[in-house]
Amino acid sequence: MMRPTLSWMKPRHDRSSTRDGFMKAYRDVVVREVTAVLAKIDEDASRGFARLLARAKRIYISGVGRSGLVAKAFGQRLMHMGFDVHLADEITAPGISRGDVLVACSGTGRTQLTAYMARKARKIGARCVALTARARSPLAQWADLVIVVPAALERGADSRQPARSLFEQALFLYLDSIVLAMMQELGISEEKMRRRHSNLE
Repeated sequence: MMRPTLSWMKPRHDRSSTRDGFMKAYRDVVVREVTAVLAKIDEDASRGFARLLARAKRIYISGVGRSGLVAKAFGQRLMHMGFDVHLADEITAPGISRGDVLVACSGTGRTQLTAYMARKARKIGARCVALTARARSPLAQWADLVIVVPAALERGADSRQPARSLFEQALFLYLDSIVLAMMQELGISEEKMRRRHSNLE
């Protein structure tokens, strides 16, 4: 079965000049949407998040799917900064305990494994930070601190992107900004982080 050829993939002489800048237009859509979401994230909650991380005995990371990939990338940067970090669903993760912090990411706040881990962590006495688009969700209910990333979770009036994409994009950039802020506040140099980078690749 032949796949249809996208109009912007055809040679320039075969398409209208109105197609010029095709990819830029869609990049601009993504940038505008992500910028709008990031501007709405609460500053006080963000400072509280950074403080919890800085004081944590150990940090556990939880997330599923694309949100999980973003969460893992954040965990890697925390490790680079010198924190004791574990992926909560990995077999090598030690048991969580009081003084530890679980960072749980879920756009809907209804991802069963992530919400279960938040509930279990709280019952054990650990702290939990939820990063979600839904302030009223099972995950948020079990969190000590909720960071609302107010992204549309479905394509519609507030986003032209496929489901969850906007949340995941904003989450990635937000967590990278947390890393940058903590580097500055804790005096962690890039050189120190580079020395902790994986060297088995």
